Amino acid sequence: MQYPRAVVRKSCGRQTMLILSSASIFLICVWALIAFYTTETRPTTREATSHQSLNKDTDIYAKYGGIYNKNGVKYVPPTRSPYISSLSRYKDQLKYLDTSFFSKDSEKILKTLDVPFRDEMILGREAERIRHSAELQRQYEHELQRLGVPIIAGIGRGGHAPPNQRLVHLDLKGAPPKISYLKRLLPIFKSLGATGLLLEYEDMFPYSSSLRNLSAKNAYSTTDVKELLHAAAAVGLSVMPLIQTFAHLEFALKLPDFQHLREVPESPQSICPSLNASLVFIEEMMAQVVDMHQTTSLPTTSRDPLVQMMDIDDDLLTPNFTHLHIGCDEVFRMGECPRCKSRGTDELFLSHVRTVANIVKRRWPHLKIVIWDDMLRRMHTNDLQKSGIGDLVEPMIWVYAEDVYRFIPSQTWEKYASVFRTAWIASSFKGAHGEQLIIPPARRHLENNLAWLAVFQSEGARFSQGISGFALTGWQRYDHFAVLCELLPVSMPSLAICLSTVAKGYFNVEVGNNAIFSALTCPEPASERLIHRPWMELHQDSKLSSFSKCMFPGSPIFRFVHHLTAVTSETREYIDSLKYKRGWMTEYNIRHNFSSPIRVDELTADAMRLKNSLDTLANNANEAMHDVYDKWTIKEFIELHIKPLMDELNDIEKKGSILSQFKVWPRRPLPYQLERK
Repeated sequence: MQYPRAVVRKSCGRQTMLILSSASIFLICVWALIAFYTTETRPTTREATSHQSLNKDTDIYAKYGGIYNKNGVKYVPPTRSPYISSLSRYKDQLKYLDTSFFSKDSEKILKTLDVPFRDEMILGREAERIRHSAELQRQYEHELQRLGVPIIAGIGRGGHAPPNQRLVHLDLKGAPPKISYLKRLLPIFKSLGATGLLLEYEDMFPYSSSLRNLSAKNAYSTTDVKELLHAAAAVGLSVMPLIQTFAHLEFALKLPDFQHLREVPESPQSICPSLNASLVFIEEMMAQVVDMHQTTSLPTTSRDPLVQMMDIDDDLLTPNFTHLHIGCDEVFRMGECPRCKSRGTDELFLSHVRTVANIVKRRWPHLKIVIWDDMLRRMHTNDLQKSGIGDLVEPMIWVYAEDVYRFIPSQTWEKYASVFRTAWIASSFKGAHGEQLIIPPARRHLENNLAWLAVFQSEGARFSQGISGFALTGWQRYDHFAVLCELLPVSMPSLAICLSTVAKGYFNVEVGNNAIFSALTCPEPASERLIHRPWMELHQDSKLSSFSKCMFPGSPIFRFVHHLTAVTSETREYIDSLKYKRGWMTEYNIRHNFSSPIRVDELTADAMRLKNSLDTLANNANEAMHDVYDKWTIKEFIELHIKPLMDELNDIEKKGSILSQFKVWPRRPLPYQLERK
């Protein structure tokens, strides 16, 4: 049947319109799908900004399989999933996936997925975990910068496990604290992560018999020492006594009784290793110390009230005592006497260490022996191996500077690992950066401990038995003849910062749940304050004044010394200005009795004000310090840090008074001082 042409034309037009409409709808759908998937896989503005920030901070833009930055953190950029369309098929299963990717339920569900999709899920989850870890690390490092804490590569959240043994060194040869004070500190040490004590008594040990003159007149009694050991055992702290057996024997060799044991007559620094009498002396000294640490029973009347109430057996209160430290560092005078001259210094040193170690092994075979390492650093590997020293002692490697590898380079670690099965590390929390400091530079000590943590992680695997642990040293004198440096109570914040860091393996930046706050009984800073200022200031030359409100044992001394520091700083600046900057009381004016009375009166008025401030501090010292120290330590501290400034101010007042008495003066030019008779 034929249709009219008009009808055919009309029908064709309808078909064309239908085709065009269908094509348009199809194109719109395709465009919508493309837009949907593009939006779905494109990172949001927040994600993109975060990723750009991460890329800027780390200079890393890695693909899966990746690149690690210098801190060991792997960064992965966002990526589009080619299997995103499969999500709808598994949405019922995926909603049950645990947040923790490695949970057992998650693994079961993932096994049911298509292999390509499962692989993509694993990569996506891993990428998200890595991005999250990187963001946490970035925030952590930002907070470190705010606090003024140095950033050490590889040290942070999620790093290596901390060392198993963490000893606090108590140097008792200067400013020996009262035992009652030390007993209050032991629970604090424990709460901060300490596992033991490194006790260096020197002349504070109660020696007896032929060695009784070694003890200082204010030395601890036998009961004192046993009380300390009981208290250490009660809180679960081990004890490692440190006995000098070669150098740093000034406390003994200075005396007439023992001067015949010196290596050289004019110096009491080190003992002559070639004398049989030296070995008899050393063995007796070790025997008295070791015996007291092995038998620590106390009379009932002397026992701690808490221990009596708990009715604990004395045997259970014997501290864990497994190591004896025999010193042997800084042997400056060696191989000089007629008996030692024919022997090389290295052979002489190694022979003496072997002899002392064998005495310990013979008498106390259960004890391990530790020595300082500094005398071994320059020795050849073959000499160390042939000596057999590696089977007798464990080195305690000490560096108190921020750059450990400057003093212990990689080849030294390789040498030590070839000789010794294990080693110890010695960092510091005070007493390492100035013989007359009274406040420790906490930032430097923290950086030293952080650097040691990095070394511990990288070098520990060299030793067959790993690194045994850390000893955080706190020297009170540089040697027996040196003056006092930072007092223990003043150094408690520095110790808390360093010890908690070593115990965690990184520095904890959080305010809440921070062991430092709880251990030192510090008020937690208000949250609004933290927005503008960090909770602690550890920037360059920080004096840790943020701890002035803490109430830890000895905190009055901490506040007293900070006040003293402010007054002495002002006094020194005044004296320096008077002598070298102002023009009326210089040495020239004083020599010639030539100055303006008005100016002299004006300048000496400040001297009187500062002298009154120092006089008040001297009078208050006993009140601030008597709970911690005896009268001898308090007097020594005043004589060292207050009296010299008082004397200078008195001298200024005296000279000012003389200058003010003159009413007439000679014509210029004034005669040279050398011309005066």
